[in-house]
Amino acid sequence: MSIGKSSIARAVNATAKTQNTTTENVITKLNIDNISLLSIAKTPDDIDALKESIKKRGVLCPVLVAATPKGDMWLLDGYSRFFAAKSLNLSELNAAIIKTENKSEANRIYTELSRLKPEVKKDTIHEEKFRVLAVKDHDLPTYLL
Repeated sequence: MSIGKSSIARAVNATAKTQNTTTENVITKLNIDNISLLSIAKTPDDIDALKESIKKRGVLCPVLVAATPKGDMWLLDGYSRFFAAKSLNLSELNAAIIKTENKSEANRIYTELSRLKPEVKKDTIHEEKFRVLAVKDHDLPTYLL
């Protein structure tokens, strides 16, 4: 499940509150090879549809990255976008950056963000599509609503 720009801003602000710091929302282009993966992160299962979307429109939402004072970059959110972009041989990704002290703090933030994300099931996605269609197109038969 991808998240929007407002979700990234909320994540950045929530992280700043838990760290008792003020954090600027910094979005920049990063070389995809400079972004490291956290060992506790889950590898996405199916990214074929996302790859097709990226081919047509590019990566629409920046990934979320933790940056340490040493210059390490740890991917916090956007693993599907990251792997899809990497498999398409893109060299850069837009990234929202959160400043962290070290990798263990990045792991903690990743865990908190994962806990905040709702579990999305394939059936739920289809139900949501029907709800959107019901609002958009009133010609649907009532038994489908």
